[in-house]
Amino acid sequence: MKQLNKRIKRYLAEIEKTEKKIAELQRYLKGVQTALKQEENNEMIKSIRGMKLSSKELFDLLNGIQDGSVSFKVEEAYEEELPEEDISEEIAEREENYYGENQRNE
Repeated sequence: MKQLNKRIKRYLAEIEKTEKKIAELQRYLKGVQTALKQEENNEMIKSIRGMKLSSKELFDLLNGIQDGSVSFKVEEAYEEELPEEDISEEIAEREENYYGENQRNE
């Protein structure tokens, strides 16, 4: 009977450990999603500012976008070419910062 209790305790401990890892990964994922959203927002701002519109034109454009009266024709997709290693390095740095903070907090 004692051996059964040890097994149950071991499984419960493993479940708890796994749940903690899942929670950490969910927090990390949320951070990555937030970073992605920020990059998308920065790209939109850069694109709008690159149009060099007057204040009135910018106001009219943004109002038109919001009310749906302005549409865009996209002829060629623009994607900033970043070397894959730069993106990988940034992600690795985020992971290092995130996991380093969590290990200090535990």
